[in-house]
Amino acid sequence: MADVYADHMPRVPSEVQRLNDQFDLMTENVGYIIHPAVTLPPSPRIADLGTGSARFLIRIHPSYPDAKLEGYDISSTLFPSLLPTNISLSERDVKQPFPEDLHEKYDLVHARMLVAAMLPGEWEPVVRNLTRLLKPGGYLQWEECDFVSSEWTKSTPRAKFEKSKYMLDLFLAALGERLRYGWNTLPEHMRAAGLTSVVTDVASSDKVLEAGCKLTSTIMTLVFSWARLLVERGEAGSVFDEGLDKLEKEVQEELKSGSYLKYDIHVACGRKAPA
Repeated sequence: MADVYADHMPRVPSEVQRLNDQFDLMTENVGYIIHPAVTLPPSPRIADLGTGSARFLIRIHPSYPDAKLEGYDISSTLFPSLLPTNISLSERDVKQPFPEDLHEKYDLVHARMLVAAMLPGEWEPVVRNLTRLLKPGGYLQWEECDFVSSEWTKSTPRAKFEKSKYMLDLFLAALGERLRYGWNTLPEHMRAAGLTSVVTDVASSDKVLEAGCKLTSTIMTLVFSWARLLVERGEAGSVFDEGLDKLEKEVQEELKSGSYLKYDIHVACGRKAPA
């Protein structure tokens, strides 16, 4: 299994807390974990794709204690060691067809923030893969962010973001064209896969201002992890001659001054036709 995600994203223990914080803060801005259009039976079977630290499954567990909750990821590196008994995790590549014994088995299939692992031409076949997992009447829900239109914002007049913008621009440039897909193409891919009642919600990352500021901090933590990954691989060249530790301290001071990144969070949800 080719782990494209690992080309840009670190899989280290500290990434677990960052992913958990990112999930919680995004959810605070969106306003829900499971889309209000989704209707589930009392004991649903739910799959989370690209589950990472399994935060989605852990968060919904109290609401569905009798559910069968299953997480899949191309790597088990970030899987928690302690989980409720009704949560199981295993390695699987969402880009490859799932075995037929998993077809039409799930009431809800969920994915969030897979953009770093997805090339432009992979979105539609992956949506088709996940649609095959749905029971008749089941739902596919997927959240991605529009970083193409993101902009740095000042919450106070004295706020600065020059170093933050410099570092983020390097990171976004490394991800390249893949950032232009997913958040805006998922609804059409869902319809092409045969899903109906496709709905989309858009929430600003600063709908809850404090959450938006904290989200920016999680993004910049990721950016510096990526930068250190480049240095370790000998791929950074002279880009970080100023020194990453110095740059990171300057970015932290900028964020404390009241600067943050504003962008839109897109939620797409579609339903497989009932039998």
